[in-house]
Amino acid sequence: MRVGIVKAALQLTPDQEKYWPAIEDAIRTRAKNRQARLERIAELHENDPMDGMHEGNPVEFMQRRADRLIQRGTDLKKLADAWEPLFKTLSDDQKRRMAFVSFAVMRSVRNAIEQQGGGPEDEDE
Repeated sequence: MRVGIVKAALQLTPDQEKYWPAIEDAIRTRAKNRQARLERIAELHENDPMDGMHEGNPVEFMQRRADRLIQRGTDLKKLADAWEPLFKTLSDDQKRRMAFVSFAVMRSVRNAIEQQGGGPEDEDE
């Protein structure tokens, strides 16, 4: 639904439409990977609420955290790369709408994370 809202708000021209499939794919891939990370975190916390810390192995904890951050960074980079060609074609008005819609979407995602009890590693999703 959020993907459709962003696209509708931008009011893309026919020439700009050709860039949208890559953006939508990157958005959906990022969301899918985020969901998989959250499920994995929930599974780890269910089996080990301290995520390995009570066993005295902070190295494993840091390695798992690093792997999750790498995946998030990779997903965000793919999203930015997908947006770049379209962004270069946006009018000033479209850029303002994109900024407004992006803020609104990020706020709703952050609120959803907070309601679900998401942790600090989900703050910038």
